[in-house]
Amino acid sequence: MGALPPCQVYGINVLVKLLSEAPPGVRLYCPKGSPIRYAVVAGRGDGFDEGANTFREMPPMEAVVAFEETAEEVEGHYFYVSGEEFRVLRLDSVILAFPRE
Repeated sequence: MGALPPCQVYGINVLVKLLSEAPPGVRLYCPKGSPIRYAVVAGRGDGFDEGANTFREMPPMEAVVAFEETAEEVEGHYFYVSGEEFRVLRLDSVILAFPRE
């Protein structure tokens, strides 16, 4: 992906690069049946949550994150760089994060 993310994010936002499929050996299921998407953390804010007036733990750079996405609505703001899809997600959208192998 390169050394620098395509843009800077702030606060409790996470910049992710979408993966086309789940990482090997990982499969998360939603009880409501919503699709689960997977992405790699490409950038992150400082973790300051203005509403709570505190810092929150952010997923590590290069970690794989999972988030729920309904069929009717795209999660987060999205854009494309060189044909690759990126999203800016709020930290609360991230279900889990784990190291990338």
